[in-house]
Amino acid sequence: MKEVKLKLYGLGINNNYQAKVFIYDSYNNLIYEGYTYNGYLIISLNINQRYKLVASSLNEYINAYFYINDNYEYIFFFKRSLLNTNNNITLILTDYYYDNLPISKGELILWKR
Repeated sequence: MKEVKLKLYGLGINNNYQAKVFIYDSYNNLIYEGYTYNGYLIISLNINQRYKLVASSLNEYINAYFYINDNYEYIFFFKRSLLNTNNNITLILTDYYYDNLPISKGELILWKR
């Protein structure tokens, strides 16, 4: 058995808007049923085995097969991300040295020009 991390992109944060996940072994037996947290799921699976992932969130589904080898993290994508239709994104920035101290003004450069 090996502990692996499954990362599902397109989900919310903490336990909000998370995916319900089903994992089946190569004989189509259900071996896990649960929810992600922060888009992650950490589970112990057998090395050199194939598994099927079925995940659902907000009426979207992921049906994918994956094979456990030496990798620790396996990544899957929902077709959408949880953004408002007006394309505004709200970020809450905190100070590096002081926990929970919000940054109220400044300049944020997301990419080089």
